[in-house]
Amino acid sequence: MVALPLARSGAHGADARQARAPGPVLAPSVSVALDLIRFLLALTVVIGHCTQRYFQYEWPDLTGAAVVAVGGFFVLSGYTIRSFSPPSPSFDLQRFFVDRASRLLSISLPALALTVLLDAYASSASPQWYALCWGSDATQPVLRLLANATLFSQSWGADIVPFSNSPFWSLSYEAGFYAIWAALAYARTRRHSFALPLAVALLFGPNIIAMMMLWLVGVAIYDLFARTLSRRTLLLLAVGSVCAALLLATCYLPFKPVLQSSIEWLFDLVGGNRQRIGASLVFGAVMFCFFMVALLAVLRLYEPRLHVSRRVVRAARRAGEATFPLYLMHFPMLVAATAAHLYNPHSSLQKILLLAALVLAAFVAAPIGARLKNLLRALFNRALTRQTA
Repeated sequence: MVALPLARSGAHGADARQARAPGPVLAPSVSVALDLIRFLLALTVVIGHCTQRYFQYEWPDLTGAAVVAVGGFFVLSGYTIRSFSPPSPSFDLQRFFVDRASRLLSISLPALALTVLLDAYASSASPQWYALCWGSDATQPVLRLLANATLFSQSWGADIVPFSNSPFWSLSYEAGFYAIWAALAYARTRRHSFALPLAVALLFGPNIIAMMMLWLVGVAIYDLFARTLSRRTLLLLAVGSVCAALLLATCYLPFKPVLQSSIEWLFDLVGGNRQRIGASLVFGAVMFCFFMVALLAVLRLYEPRLHVSRRVVRAARRAGEATFPLYLMHFPMLVAATAAHLYNPHSSLQKILLLAALVLAAFVAAPIGARLKNLLRALFNRALTRQTA
C-alpha cells in the first residue's frame, strides 16, 4: 500500500516530483492500473468486513475475500517498493527510512488515535455488544498501543490487535518487509555480509519472513518487466498466467485443507504460531502474482496505443492515496456506527450508504495524511541532518 512512481510524461506537481526515483519509473498506464488495483483491493477488504456477522445477517459473510485481498496487497507492495528503491549502488538507506517511516506513521498514528476515540464511544454506547465482540482485544491498552505504534504487533507469532481495529495487523507485516528489504539493499551496496539482514529478519520472526517470500515475488515481477521483452514472450506470459490462475482457482477448494495443514505443519516445525497466515492469505498472494504478470504483459503489449490523460492519472492517484485511510480506518468507524444504531442492519440500501460513507471518509482523510507525511518527513530529515552534522 504505497504510492506508485510515475513516468515523466504522466507526472506533475509536487507529489509526482517526490515520487520519482533514481531507477526506472512506471509507465502512466501501469501506474494508473496499479493505483486503481490498490483501491479495489482495499474496497474488497472493507466490503468483506461490512458483511461480517458483527454488523449484519442478510448478506453472506465475505471475510474470506478480504483475506485474499490482503495477500494481493503484499505482492503489490513488493512490486512497488522495488520500483523506486532498487538495491543498487545508488540505494540511500536514510532516504528509504525517511520515506517509509513517514508514510507508515502518517496513517498508522491517526488510525490508532481514531480507534481509541471511536472504540471508547462504542464501548459506552453499546457496552455488552462491544465486550462480547472485542472485549478480549481491549485488555492491556498501553501494551496494545505501543506494539502497534512501533509496528511490532505481529513479531514472532504475536497478534496484538489494537482494540477493534483488526485490519491493522498487516501494517506490522509491511513494516517488517520494508526493514528486511532495506537491510538487504544496504548490505549489497556496502558489500557487507548478510548478517545485518539476517538479524533484522530474526527481529521480526518466522511469520513475517514466511510472507516476505511472496512479497519478494512482487519484486521479481518488477525485475521481469524492467527488461525488454519480445512480443512472443509477453503473449506467453499473459496466456500462461491466465491459465495458471484458472487452474489454481479450480483446484483451490479441494486442496485448501491440504494447504492449510501444510502451513500449520511448517509453523509447528519451527515452533511458531501461524496466527494470521492461512490458506486464504497464501492463495490470494499467489493468485495476485499471476494476475499481475498477465496485466503487465497486456499493458506492455498495448502500451503504444494507450494514452492516459492527466485527468485519469490524477483520479487514479487520488484513489490510490485513499487506500491507506480506507484500509486502516474503516473498521472502528463501522463499529462506532453500529454501536450508535446509525443504520438498519436489515436494510440493504442503508448498508450500501454506510459503505459509501466509509469510502468518502477515506478520501477526506487522505489529504490530511499527506500533509502529516510531509511534516514527518521534514522532521526526520532535520533530525538525521543534525545527527550527521
